[in-house]
Amino acid sequence: MSVLVEGRREAVGMLAVNVAWAVAARPSLRRRARTAGIPLTPDVLARRQTRQLRVLRPSVGWSDRMRTELKASDRASVTAEKGREEVWFQWRPGRRRHTVWGSITFDEPSGTVLLDLREGAAYTGVSGVRRGASFVALCQVAGGLGLVGVEGQCGAGGRA
Repeated sequence: MSVLVEGRREAVGMLAVNVAWAVAARPSLRRRARTAGIPLTPDVLARRQTRQLRVLRPSVGWSDRMRTELKASDRASVTAEKGREEVWFQWRPGRRRHTVWGSITFDEPSGTVLLDLREGAAYTGVSGVRRGASFVALCQVAGGLGLVGVEGQCGAGGRA
């Protein structure tokens, strides 16, 4: 019986830590989203972030410039390219060596990109301390490449 009680206490403790972390981190995530021009959605702490973004200033060769900027970033490690339309990479959202896996798909005629970022296994801590890393990476990549949210798109569930 004490094992069950101990398990409940541990679950309540984990929930309290996650709620406290989300409350403390939310202003930081809101600021990052506003700076990057990306709508803050209720799924901000999800392990996977997939957003369609548009190029702030499209011009001839914009996808090649973005590809070059991505490769030149000290946070990125390009792992593969699928022709001219897709790049797979790892992104380091923080100061540590942990990375987020991602891909960017270019749609040159419409001037949009599809950015898909996924947290790795290193981000599944018991306390949830690193939750939201894929959203942080999303904001960093979008800000670094000059991407903004597509108007009318709020992701899963609208604005937070």
